[in-house]
Amino acid sequence: MPKTIAITPSWYWPTGISRVVGVPPYPVYELCLVRNERDHADEPALIDHEGQLTFRQLREEVDRRAHPLALAAGESRLAVLPGDLSRENLLQLLAGLAAGVRLRIAPPGTDARALASRIGAQVVAGDQPAGDGNAPPYAGMLDPTLPAVTIEGATAPVSHSNRSLLAMAISMATFVDAERAGPWMSTLPLSKWEGLMGTLIPLFLGKPLVLPKPGSDPDTLLANISQQGLSYVVSDFPSFAHACREAKRAAKDARRMLTGALLAVDGPFDPDQRRRVSKALECPALTFWGMPETGPVFAAHQSWYLDESVGLPMTNAHVVPSDPRTGQPIAALWELVEMAEVTVFAPSLMTGYEGHEAPERFAGHRFRTGMLASSDANGMIYLLGS
Repeated sequence: MPKTIAITPSWYWPTGISRVVGVPPYPVYELCLVRNERDHADEPALIDHEGQLTFRQLREEVDRRAHPLALAAGESRLAVLPGDLSRENLLQLLAGLAAGVRLRIAPPGTDARALASRIGAQVVAGDQPAGDGNAPPYAGMLDPTLPAVTIEGATAPVSHSNRSLLAMAISMATFVDAERAGPWMSTLPLSKWEGLMGTLIPLFLGKPLVLPKPGSDPDTLLANISQQGLSYVVSDFPSFAHACREAKRAAKDARRMLTGALLAVDGPFDPDQRRRVSKALECPALTFWGMPETGPVFAAHQSWYLDESVGLPMTNAHVVPSDPRTGQPIAALWELVEMAEVTVFAPSLMTGYEGHEAPERFAGHRFRTGMLASSDANGMIYLLGS
């Protein structure tokens, strides 16, 4: 494994890809729903086993849920959202973002009502009946930098704003050059930052989002690629590799269809397993890494990647090699450093921990990830563990 460090790409960078892009100062509701309804109202926005919703229908369904959710949440404007990936939970997520209700997203298998009682929330999103949609959402009056959702983090629950959620989606979509791509599918729960990003990317781009049927077996899951003509899949590396191994016929039918499979890793991974995924689908297996606190930090690009490397510091991720003992930047040529802690500043950074400050996790404005990494001479990053 290479023993140099080049956390910011100094050699290779994908042609035509911006290193930095702005995040518009608007809420998710405005950019992902209102804008797309205006531009292509009758095109498909959401596809699952129940059928499909156009962008106009998606906006209407979110509006029907936004006001009842706000009323049920009361003065605290706090609700718990079950984190399982489903149409209803996604609609409730978008309704909460539209209504200014802060959503604590419960991991799958968690007792959502018990969590609501513990944190003082008056409602579990989805328990209240939908309204008629006549009451306007609050999105136009929201500050997009205020905490909007809370998920589990490494130290304590992590809060993200409309802005940081959009930054995740915009940064990844820019890095993989997805503007011209077709439908996307996400398999990850809404309680994970990767799941939130995976659902928001296509909605931001104005592309169809495909949700797999809950509990899908590997054959059913991979069959969506050929049936829906998918361009990208966002999944976690181990489970997607398992699906490709088990569903050989469905994988064969899906060959050369995907522009890329975006596969989340949480640390060092098996490059041979990655090669097998790429071979099974005959498409780029694009690993990416980040944390609930940071959003995406490193990602592989389809134009060139190495199976052992997680990728490059991606669009909008300012990553600095630092001394793991102090978090301070290393004052040496990067190629002379054997390994360093990854510290990062990006617009996708959390707004903060809920009920916990954790100043030791920061070095100035950079977040200390605790992840050690090295790189080769081209700037390709290799995760070494925490």
